[in-house]
Amino acid sequence: MRPGAIQVQRRGVSRLPHLSEALALVLGALGTLNRSSGVRTINTEMNGKPIALAMIEGAQFGEDTEGNTTLDESTDGE
Repeated sequence: MRPGAIQVQRRGVSRLPHLSEALALVLGALGTLNRSSGVRTINTEMNGKPIALAMIEGAQFGEDTEGNTTLDESTDGE
């Protein structure tokens, strides 16, 4: 599979996305947002390696019943 490609699943088949698919989905989604949407980005380094941070207003990480990480709308402060 080429980098950034998203594989379409067959009908009736359920699986989590491969790492490369998940990364392509996240980068594609963040790339469609702009500063007026509450997303801020920062390029920095960690342990001598470049990293890109995206901060999303009104969102927080959670966990589903199977232990998978989720990104949820925050209800704090409402």
